[in-house]
Amino acid sequence: MSVSTVPTIASVIGLAKPFESLQVRVDSPDSELAARNYLQDVRKTVKQLDKDVKALKAPIKQAIDDIDAAVKPWRTLLTQRDTELETALLVYSRKVREAAEIAQRKLMEKYEQKVAKVEAKAEARGKPMPVVLPPPIIAAPPKSVQLEAGSQTTVKRKAWRLSTKAGSLSSSGADGFTAQSNEANAVGIPLEYFILDTARIGKIVRAGGSIPGIDVFEEESIAVRG
Repeated sequence: MSVSTVPTIASVIGLAKPFESLQVRVDSPDSELAARNYLQDVRKTVKQLDKDVKALKAPIKQAIDDIDAAVKPWRTLLTQRDTELETALLVYSRKVREAAEIAQRKLMEKYEQKVAKVEAKAEARGKPMPVVLPPPIIAAPPKSVQLEAGSQTTVKRKAWRLSTKAGSLSSSGADGFTAQSNEANAVGIPLEYFILDTARIGKIVRAGGSIPGIDVFEEESIAVRG
């Protein structure tokens, strides 16, 4: 009864070591036969190496999957809370800033009205216009706030979204937007920004299909069995 051995990194490397000093030369029937035998061995070794590597990674992969599965809902929760807090703070700051701007405008309007009255009265009396002090400047919310754990700064950055006939799509929701979608919605994004679907092209070509702009040709390779 054979006992299966658990592969190690050393045993996996050991599979490929014998081929390290192999000199590839095919220039005669004998060397052709030898090369074909080596190719057979190399292909078999690659399969075994991949199998052993998979076995080596299995427990690690399972541990990583378990960690990801356990952490994922809590990571999602933190992301959600981050968005909620940031949005609420930005909305509040915007309201405070707008209220300050409105209040400042009202003060300036009253100041201008007062200046006009004082100027008219002084002109009517033939006296120089007295100094009218301008209103105080109402401070807007600070862009940077210092906290015990650090500081927070409100910054502006360029963002983007798709403008389609059906409405706007955020950058995160635009992953499935294709060149066909671009044409159908008359968005007008240059084709250079669309990634070529090489997997789909290969599938169509292997099935005997043709695609405009794609040159189909045949290339040789050696299929190994056994």
